[in-house]
Amino acid sequence: MKNTFRIQVVLLFLITASAFTQQEKMNFGIFSGVSLSTNSYTYETGSNYLDTSYSNDAKTGFNLGMFAAYDFERNFSVKLQGQYTNKGGITNINTYTSTDLTYIERSYRNTINYIQFSLLPQLNLPFSKNSNESKAYFNAGGYLSVKLSASEKIENQTVYQYLDTERDISNSLTGTDAGLIFAGGIVYKGFLIDIRYDLGLTNIVDDPDFNDALDISNNSINFSIGWTGGF
Repeated sequence: MKNTFRIQVVLLFLITASAFTQQEKMNFGIFSGVSLSTNSYTYETGSNYLDTSYSNDAKTGFNLGMFAAYDFERNFSVKLQGQYTNKGGITNINTYTSTDLTYIERSYRNTINYIQFSLLPQLNLPFSKNSNESKAYFNAGGYLSVKLSASEKIENQTVYQYLDTERDISNSLTGTDAGLIFAGGIVYKGFLIDIRYDLGLTNIVDDPDFNDALDISNNSINFSIGWTGGF
């Protein structure tokens, strides 16, 4: 059932993009860049801990994609975007166990790979009154991501030992993610510089053992450069 839904999402994107490309005032482009992603989470600790502290660190990722945009007006466009991106984050947990007060430092590094589709209304601010080729722009819209794979690296360290393990967590996460995108950038003679913030709005945890105790959403800042073909 999950695979069927993912295929339907991809087909919907391709059909919509095909319809866009048959219209006038159609523009397209490609982009690639890096991302800094974190996990926003709520976690309820059990009673077996005397003291617990948490911290989040950003994880560096990669994105690659393409877009199609339709110009309704000189200052207003709608952009349909598809990309490969990896999200996740690094969560550090420091505890003292209640048995022997042994200090434990535990780190969870999550990497989640997605195909992400977004629909982004766009405000254009051309640099020239006579041309729309070079401009600044601002986006605000939504996204839907389809999970490809997910893994987690766990590092445990005490005063006595260090343990490093890695596992596949694909079955513990939902197949899709959704949220909002806020972006801005500059186009100059076809070259593109873009910065975007992805705000996840859904809980991506899908594990009966943790559903009541753990809530995780994706957040990321993305820096990209690209070519717009004159867009």
